[in-house]
Amino acid sequence: MPTGVPAEHGERGMKRLLLLALAAAGALVWWRRRSQAGESFETAPAAPALSQEPPRLGGNVDPELLAILACPLDKQPVTRQGNYLVCSACQRHYPIRDGIPVMLIDEALTPEQAAAAPQ
Repeated sequence: MPTGVPAEHGERGMKRLLLLALAAAGALVWWRRRSQAGESFETAPAAPALSQEPPRLGGNVDPELLAILACPLDKQPVTRQGNYLVCSACQRHYPIRDGIPVMLIDEALTPEQAAAAPQ
């Protein structure tokens, strides 16, 4: 031990060095197990496969939901007609897909499109 360094400081240094060595060894063991398992942090887990089927028109819609829905274009009430919710003012037809009303203006059929489309 060098002169001028108290024995307690030398002991603390050795304990720190030992703890550092143990931590490094533990990290190495963890890293090797992780690598052997084929896991990687860079890749996210695979998402579940989505159905290739398009959503079906129609389905049950909760009456309470129907009571509060309104046309997003002119804020007028909508009523159900077949597989669509129809605005009482502009007559746009909003589709119901798998029981979910799609209240997007871009997805709505204009009255002309609705007349030509099969119900």
